[in-house]
Amino acid sequence: MKIDQPYLKQMLNVFIESKNSHIWVAEMTDVGIEMDDKFLFHIQILEDQGFIECLDKTSDIGYEIVLNGQFRWHSRPLRLTSSGHEFVEALNQAEIWNIITSEFQNSSLETLKSAASSLLKAFARKQISKYLDL
Repeated sequence: MKIDQPYLKQMLNVFIESKNSHIWVAEMTDVGIEMDDKFLFHIQILEDQGFIECLDKTSDIGYEIVLNGQFRWHSRPLRLTSSGHEFVEALNQAEIWNIITSEFQNSSLETLKSAASSLLKAFARKQISKYLDL
């Protein structure tokens, strides 16, 4: 399965838009994200990159693989880590999002993470130079 960048961004924005420091998976279903194989794939790669974790930091994020590759979700509060916040901050910058979706269409999440981080730093330097005449 390929990474669906708009879907991934939608998932991450559920964390950002929450009024709490954590979310429950039900909040994703509330915005139309179905708990299917696509969901499992994307939440696993977010976990792989350390973008999300269980709120208590000691438990897994809450899925269990059962017969025939199906999964079952055990409700646990999830939080967006600091690297997850940095990643979604970059994705929510229109200029960065346009570059990511046009130049990195079929990239791994590791590549997206690296590109987004570099672009965010370059964007910040550009903004700062406006105020400091560097």
